[in-house]
Amino acid sequence: MLAAFQEHLHLHFSNLKENRLLIAISGGLDSVVLTHLLFNAGYDITLAHCNFNLRDSESDQDEQFVRELADRFKIDCHVTQFETSQYASDHGVSTQMAARELRYDFFNDLCKDHNYDFILTAHHLDDQIETFFINLNRGAGLKGLQGIPQLNGNVIRPLLPFSREQIMEYAMNSQVLWREDSSNRSNKYQRNQLRNQILPLLHKALPQLKTHFAQSLDYLKGSQDLVDDAVARFRESVIKTTTTGININISQLEKFTNVQAYLYEVVKDYGFHNMIDVMNVVEGQSGKRIETDKYILFKNRGTIFIEEKTSLKSIKLSINQKNTTYHFYETSIEIEELIVDNALDIAIQNNDKNVLFLDAAKVNYPLRLRNWKKGDRIQPLGMNGSKLISDVLTDSKVSFIAKEKIVVLTWKEEILWIVGIRSSRQGKVTSSTNRLLKITYSI
Repeated sequence: MLAAFQEHLHLHFSNLKENRLLIAISGGLDSVVLTHLLFNAGYDITLAHCNFNLRDSESDQDEQFVRELADRFKIDCHVTQFETSQYASDHGVSTQMAARELRYDFFNDLCKDHNYDFILTAHHLDDQIETFFINLNRGAGLKGLQGIPQLNGNVIRPLLPFSREQIMEYAMNSQVLWREDSSNRSNKYQRNQLRNQILPLLHKALPQLKTHFAQSLDYLKGSQDLVDDAVARFRESVIKTTTTGININISQLEKFTNVQAYLYEVVKDYGFHNMIDVMNVVEGQSGKRIETDKYILFKNRGTIFIEEKTSLKSIKLSINQKNTTYHFYETSIEIEELIVDNALDIAIQNNDKNVLFLDAAKVNYPLRLRNWKKGDRIQPLGMNGSKLISDVLTDSKVSFIAKEKIVVLTWKEEILWIVGIRSSRQGKVTSSTNRLLKITYSI
């Protein structure tokens, strides 16, 4: 196996001997054999072991075994201990997920602190097959069924082409010692149940599965490459990227066959995996929406929006003087007072919704800037009577996410301006105005 292992590294990771390698070692068969193979092949390796304190004295014995292995090979070894059960409880995750988060944080910190180039793990072909069926059970798409990648960022898995039988054979022939993890015999976890009960029967019924499995994954990857090319063209024609997310043009979307498949390749990146719910929004009325922990997907007329959730502070600013700039969210309001002869002409010629002109003689300080609220009404310039601000925003096609950032400028209890949207007839400029209050909204 050593020769096949070296050939595999030469073909796929030819420059690896020039790098400093950190081996994630548990003390079990797979990671110990990986250590032996790399050591015997002359690579620059260091060991990293996590004691998760999940198996009482067994965990301590594993740690001691790894330390002794490092001493025997005269290589460096980093060891840390975690209270994994407590971490899982504190963070609301499973024990397995807690262990994964803790160990990869530890490994990445070591790489940063000690300048290791790559983390090497001992995942092998049998792990690949297990992952395939676990992901299949979860309803994974094409990408999920490709299983564990050989290279993912700074993580390399050099044993992926090799089966557990090959690894065991190498260990026996080379008289390699390792630690047995008693928890592997328990069927408490789904992966162990699959490994211990289901896959042995499957391999018996399908004896060529391991032989052809890696090739099948390569075919899936090739198919994924074709999908990625098609999705890239789809994104160019249908999707507009914004500072807060993306907009999907529904009329352009409907020009594609199999809309749901294309859409899935986009929305899954934002945590939306239930395509029945997604399509209900696409085909539903304006305003319909669904949410994940971080994103909102909603329909506003002919567009689907996916935007990141934000927690905005309420705005309550008092404007007490002219020639001052006030900042809020990522925008600002600037107040200027102008003495002019043609105030009405200036106001009439203003076509910028982000600039408001008021008769400075009709309003006094303080002016106030605040978030709009349900029930607010404005007396729009050019209209009789008043109108709900919520209706103005709807007429102006403001999305419900954007509505959260809308503020109003008030004097006393009167709303002078839905900032950047619509002005009031309160404080309007007339032919007798000679002192202008110019208010500029900058995004």
